[in-house]
Amino acid sequence: MWNTFTLSPLTPATFENIQYRGRQRMTWIISFILLLSLTFFNTHCNSEQSASLPPQPIVSKQLQGVLDQIVVRNLKKQPGLASNQVHLALIDPANPDKPRLAQYNGREPVYPSSVIKMIYMGYVYHLAKEGTLKITPQVHQKLYQMIHPSSNTATAWIVDLWSGTSGGNLRSPEAYKEFAFKRNGCNRWLRSLGIEHINACQKTWGSPIPPGEKQFLRNGKPSGPWVNRNSMTAVAAARFLQILAADALVDPDSYNAMCELMVRDVRNQSYQRMRVAGGAPKGAKVFSKTGTTSDTFHDAGIVVLPNGKSFVLTVFITGRSRGAFIRNISHDLCAYFTKQAP
Repeated sequence: MWNTFTLSPLTPATFENIQYRGRQRMTWIISFILLLSLTFFNTHCNSEQSASLPPQPIVSKQLQGVLDQIVVRNLKKQPGLASNQVHLALIDPANPDKPRLAQYNGREPVYPSSVIKMIYMGYVYHLAKEGTLKITPQVHQKLYQMIHPSSNTATAWIVDLWSGTSGGNLRSPEAYKEFAFKRNGCNRWLRSLGIEHINACQKTWGSPIPPGEKQFLRNGKPSGPWVNRNSMTAVAAARFLQILAADALVDPDSYNAMCELMVRDVRNQSYQRMRVAGGAPKGAKVFSKTGTTSDTFHDAGIVVLPNGKSFVLTVFITGRSRGAFIRNISHDLCAYFTKQAP
């Protein structure tokens, strides 16, 4: 388009013969071309911005009332579960310009256990898009093992991959500083997404922890409490999934690949019956990451209902309580959104 706009070269003699009207006309033409150019670049920038992050969800009194009633009702069904042990966040993206948020203890940080693995998965796909690493068959297999059966060994391999580190022995102050910087690469990526309340830098453990990893857990000290553990709020986890669901985390191809890793189906994953997928109706699609330790029972996922409605739900339970709370919350929310117009 812009190649059609050409200006003939002006010799000094020709330029002297240009009268005031000619100069005025030339000025107008140049100004017009500059205006069109600015319009083009502004449009280009706006098109780039249109692919940016979805808006932050807005707290909705109406949705909050719905979630509060559902939580209270299901806490009564499970007497051994205290209200301060449950942490939930719900995002309704039906209005893309004004997504709705409701939460219950959802801004309190908790240990996310294996839910953190969905963050590491997202970071790997981000680095692949940036060209820092490649999703080779081996990398994909490790991602599958990390997300689907939730292997801690595969997770450690993935963390070492994106950080260029390994555990090992205690480090000198300078070596530790470099190690910590590399391990916090995932956190810097999260901050670039505007997500503040997730600490994603540690491996997940099912075996003895090496001294170098304990040093990092203790934030550089050779002994003391684990002040640098992974942590996450239910609201921050829901925001991460909202960005993923909007194809804005990396790109649509990566979104499809990540959802394929996170797909949940109780017909061949019986352990999902007490999680979000267990409460979803027939024909619904659930993409989630669970987390379980001796004192955590979590799930965080995207639910797409048969009527086309979708929502993001994160439910974190702390303590040793088990049961159908997550499944029942999912079931009641699916019933609520099923009644809504598509």
